[in-house]
Amino acid sequence: MVVFVTCVTDQRVMRNSFYFFIALCFACCARAQDTTKILFIGNSFTFFNNMPQMVQSLADSAHLPVLIGMHTPGGVSVGDIAQGSMAHMNNPALFSLIRSRKWDFAVLQDNQGRFIRDSAVFSPASLVVQGHLNIMDSVKANNSCAKMILFGGWAFKNGSPPYGNTGIELIKRILVNYRVLNDTMKEVIAPIGEAWTRAINYLPAVNLWDADDAHPSYAGSYLTASVIFSTIFNLPAKTLDYSAGLSSATSGKLRAFADSAVFDAAGRTIYNLGGAKKIAPQQQSGQLIVPGGFAGYQWYMDGLPAGNQPAQNLAGNGDYWALLRESDGCLIKTCMYRERNNVFTGISPDKLPEALEVYPNPVMDGRMRIRYNGMVPLYGITLVNMTGLAEKITIETLNGETHLLTTGLKPGCYILIVATPGGKLHKKITVVE
Repeated sequence: MVVFVTCVTDQRVMRNSFYFFIALCFACCARAQDTTKILFIGNSFTFFNNMPQMVQSLADSAHLPVLIGMHTPGGVSVGDIAQGSMAHMNNPALFSLIRSRKWDFAVLQDNQGRFIRDSAVFSPASLVVQGHLNIMDSVKANNSCAKMILFGGWAFKNGSPPYGNTGIELIKRILVNYRVLNDTMKEVIAPIGEAWTRAINYLPAVNLWDADDAHPSYAGSYLTASVIFSTIFNLPAKTLDYSAGLSSATSGKLRAFADSAVFDAAGRTIYNLGGAKKIAPQQQSGQLIVPGGFAGYQWYMDGLPAGNQPAQNLAGNGDYWALLRESDGCLIKTCMYRERNNVFTGISPDKLPEALEVYPNPVMDGRMRIRYNGMVPLYGITLVNMTGLAEKITIETLNGETHLLTTGLKPGCYILIVATPGGKLHKKITVVE
């Protein structure tokens, strides 16, 4: 079963007004760990013809469970200064949606007109680079393994002089500037414009633009969805049987154009299409390694270069990640590895005197029992989160036991500090939902 939550059903109303739209689509029978969570951020170019639902349907056709979220207010850009808190980079509703789930992918579509100027020249009316970075940082703060999919799309069918006299000329400029942006982000560009160019040249009977020559036609949205599907899942869309109501001949050709753009050998490096992979660093004997072999490694600790070898020594507490280079030139950002074992002492918090007992750990019922050599009650109890800040907690003594109430704490890891006659002891605890 697929469930939709929508605010607007009339596309024509959307063209002339601003609105907020969020949709959550999910397969109820799918296990959470098997579901790919995709957040679409954009405007009417994304919302038209419910393109994200087309991605959902392509995934359904491939038997891939997907959950989709959307924030697509009409006319809104990533960082337009004049739009104030409506601009994506300033919108609290968007950041609330980002925090609502650990999204695996965020497809970020900006006003494509911001990308039609000369290479590396963006409109001063929009904080294009900073806006994209702000959103990326928020998405990755909620899930360090999340991947950003940049929307390398189209603009006006008949061009926009002096930047281009045709839609294809604008598409070329848009894709160049997305590559400029990605020099900083090191994420993935969905080569939507490449697929559109192929379709314009080799299937001219199918108009990819709507009547206004700006928004996508139904076929244009379908082609866009096919590119995004193949980009995220690294699977050919042409083998699927979802046609979105188009003729089998037309839909099949459009999916083939999408695949030709995504799986083009040169394009995989240009648009960093291999970067959609997820790789988590693993800790072994005080070093971080990543599975598999790569042509190059660049490790970072707290955002600063830390080493370029396959194995990286844990030099202290901090956030570690690596930028890996594959043999085809694609770059892969690993998930974040957060080292916090030595925040308070020189030993791992789990290697503690057995006289300090905490149970249950992980704690699920909002109450954790603490014992130290039979002492009741215990005093000087502090709970610190992984950023080093103390949490507000309640301590109770019940039936000869000291209880720490964890109700209201966010799920995650914490350090419990207990003052005892022999000094302060530390224990890592986990709070789960």
